[in-house]
Amino acid sequence: MKARDERAAWAYAERLIAIRPRTVAELERRLVSRGFAPDLVRRVVDRAHAAGLVDDRLFACLYAEDRLLSRPCARRLIVKELRDHGVDAPLAEEAAQAAFPELPEEELAHRALVARLPLWQGLPRDAVERRAAAFLLRRGFAPSLAKAVIKETLHVGRSLTAENAEEATE
Repeated sequence: MKARDERAAWAYAERLIAIRPRTVAELERRLVSRGFAPDLVRRVVDRAHAAGLVDDRLFACLYAEDRLLSRPCARRLIVKELRDHGVDAPLAEEAAQAAFPELPEEELAHRALVARLPLWQGLPRDAVERRAAAFLLRRGFAPSLAKAVIKETLHVGRSLTAENAEEATE
């Protein structure tokens, strides 16, 4: 029975890892929630780590880079998300700072906002500014940075038209 449990736990771990990369903590949580004994979970996680299937450092680096490329956000939000995945705080902070260090927060906020501008074409100026502010705050940017990026990107004083949205993306 014990060998069968170990095979089942290993097979489940492999299926989880095949879907997407996992952290050690995620793999442990999923195995425990499936009803496997804690000592068995530890053995399976150790085996996966030894095989190179789980690596928190690699996960953190890949996650941070992917997040900044696909959906730009503040680095502090990336740290929070990595912590939610079970990555240790110092490692999460290191990965967030190492991902595209040449891109300042202002540039990340600008990229995020410019990608969203086409959705708000034709809306009144104040509505666009409110939505832009809420959007940037949800992405983890500081209020002062959000305000500055909105002012710069929307060229305060001009209405948001198709031409302005195109200018902002250049």
